[in-house]
Amino acid sequence: MLYNLDKNMGIFDGEAILVKRAKLFIVFLLSLTLFGCSLWTNVTTNTTQDTAGVNSVSTMEVAKTDSATGQGLLIGEKVITTITLSYETLEYQASVDYLNQVIKKYGAYIEYSYEYSGNNGIYNSASTSTNYRQGTYTIRIPNASVNPFMQDLEGNLGTKISEQIGNQDVTQSYKDTATRISVLQRKEERLLALLDKAEAVDQILAIEDSLSATISEREVLQSELDNMDSLIDYTALHLTVTERSRISTNHGGAVPFWGRVKEAFLDSVYAFYYWVQDAAIGLIYALPYIVAALGLVLLFWLIKKIFFKTRWGKKRIERQLQEKKIIEDRRKERFVRTHPKKTDAKNAANKPAENPKEPSKEDMSQNTLLGSEVKTESPAEQPTEEKRTEK
Repeated sequence: MLYNLDKNMGIFDGEAILVKRAKLFIVFLLSLTLFGCSLWTNVTTNTTQDTAGVNSVSTMEVAKTDSATGQGLLIGEKVITTITLSYETLEYQASVDYLNQVIKKYGAYIEYSYEYSGNNGIYNSASTSTNYRQGTYTIRIPNASVNPFMQDLEGNLGTKISEQIGNQDVTQSYKDTATRISVLQRKEERLLALLDKAEAVDQILAIEDSLSATISEREVLQSELDNMDSLIDYTALHLTVTERSRISTNHGGAVPFWGRVKEAFLDSVYAFYYWVQDAAIGLIYALPYIVAALGLVLLFWLIKKIFFKTRWGKKRIERQLQEKKIIEDRRKERFVRTHPKKTDAKNAANKPAENPKEPSKEDMSQNTLLGSEVKTESPAEQPTEEKRTEK
């Protein structure tokens, strides 16, 4: 009994030893695995921390960057100014030459220009339907030279019709862009440092991909910042210069009634004057077509005249006359058949009455003889006549 108990206890001790050894082996394997991954974990941890720190910058870091890059940037300091001007002039080419001189004088430059010469078909005050030139310019002027530039244009370029000035505050957008650029620059420096320390190929490829994306994003933001600097440092002037035949005086202020009447009368006179000019110019343009049409008519008339003088033409004329005569005869016959009574009555009415002829001497002698014969008739024949009548 004791032997069996000792035997069982020995078995239990052996199993316990095996379990302990298995646990120690598992712990040993886990420690090796953790130790093997420690090197990669250290490198990747630093890389991911840098990437995460760039993509989602901590509040403290952003605050420090804003304070460093935004020192002295107050609201309203970064402003984009845009000016729109419209001028009318009697001498277009002289005005354009003067504008080029002013641009060179103040170091400005023309960003865009467009010149148009034509008729828009619309008549309004101080303009006619005549074709005049119009120039549209976009000029960039240094901020320090805007006021003297505008003063030189006033009164020398022409008559100012309209003026509009607009300001756009881009201070906050400028600060945000500058902050993002500085953060990306620090990220780029960290990635370059990690790239120098990396040894594994996978690590090098991952760092290079992150570095390329960072550089690309920083260059895009830097381009936006440079564009904002250009717009801020140079004021944009949108200028329109229009050629007119007459400059209206009704620009600005209240105009009295008689002033409006005078202006309307002058406009109507100018409109009629230039309408006559346009009509004359149009006639000159149409003159070749008119001459060509008259030439065709004359040529047709000559051909027709020459054709009728030929033998074949004469026969044709005779044939046409005969056909015309036949048609008229048929019409008359048809008319007589359809209106017989009306024609007889008209003929009887139109026939003149016949005057009785005066008896000649022979007729008178015959009448006397006949009268004597009537008188010499026997009385015996008279009753017979009466009897005949009674019967």
